[in-house]
Amino acid sequence: MGVISFARGVPSPDLLPVAELANAAQRALEQDPAGALAYGDGAGYAPLRQWIASRYGDGDAGRVLCTNGSLQGLAFLAEALFAGSGGRAIVEAPTYDRAILILRRFGATVESVDLHADGLDVDAIEAACGAGRVPGLVYTIPNFQNPGGVTLSRAKRERLVALSCAHGFLVLEDDPYGELRFEGTDEPRLFALDEGAGNVIYSTSFTKTVAPGIRTGAMVLPPKLHATIRRLAIDTYIGPTMLSEAIVAEYCAAGNFEPGVVRMRAALLERRDALVAALDRHLGDRAVYAAPAGGYFLWVNLPGVDADAVADAADGAGVPVVKGSTCFIDGRGRDALRLAYSACPAADMDEGVARLAALL
Repeated sequence: MGVISFARGVPSPDLLPVAELANAAQRALEQDPAGALAYGDGAGYAPLRQWIASRYGDGDAGRVLCTNGSLQGLAFLAEALFAGSGGRAIVEAPTYDRAILILRRFGATVESVDLHADGLDVDAIEAACGAGRVPGLVYTIPNFQNPGGVTLSRAKRERLVALSCAHGFLVLEDDPYGELRFEGTDEPRLFALDEGAGNVIYSTSFTKTVAPGIRTGAMVLPPKLHATIRRLAIDTYIGPTMLSEAIVAEYCAAGNFEPGVVRMRAALLERRDALVAALDRHLGDRAVYAAPAGGYFLWVNLPGVDADAVADAADGAGVPVVKGSTCFIDGRGRDALRLAYSACPAADMDEGVARLAALL
């Protein structure tokens, strides 16, 4: 057996809606060739923006900005908030490693608060504000967090939104996994709890729910910030990938999005269960984890183990993983690994974990 990857947070090829996207591409080129193949509006393809506004925002497409993947949206936001002026950003510990890199790249001083079973430590954010360290931005992945797999509780969501209103900081709700719950009940979006106050920015991505190669993400922004980031987008690339956005718009308009997500959820649940069974079989009490209720990732602690060394060796053993230490700003996580089950078929889980166990 070849490489069994637990490293990439992407759907495996067998989960991609190839036929549906091919049909959507044909319709996009037949029905709106000028819109799909031109530069277009810097904020993105208008029909897709309206669909996003209706599903995730407040219905106002003028607040939606589409980007070439949601990570580029974060880069634009970081540039708008921190480039040339600095400022403070708070992230979860652990968090998505590229978010740390981007925030620092544009001059933010990045601080972290611990991630608990019910999400980020809101008490720590309140204490920082009380001590005069009010952030310009709090970055959170509230649903099936990358890499921790946990979900922010309703009570903490309400407190975080209230704090943002009281102290005037922005919250970036990075939510590429919220559609991918396969157990339990959805929590309200922070954006909805904000009730139009303009302190919460909602971000999503079709990379996780449709296909990574389409490179289409979106943010729902306050009006003034929308104008600023639209100008950054135009100055960076004139226009986003309109063809990709037109294809996604046709895919969604045809009613393919929800059935595709349902199929994705079922596959992810099967893979999560296979990974959990393999961890219990091959590692037993050596692995400490909480099984996620959705999303792509399982965070596993290996007390007393140099997980960084395991990760280095895992590449050579054909079972790449992500080092837990890359997901912290302070060197923690050296006894942890992020395992992405999204790209690994259930039938390969046992062999993959057996290889990791042999390395330990």
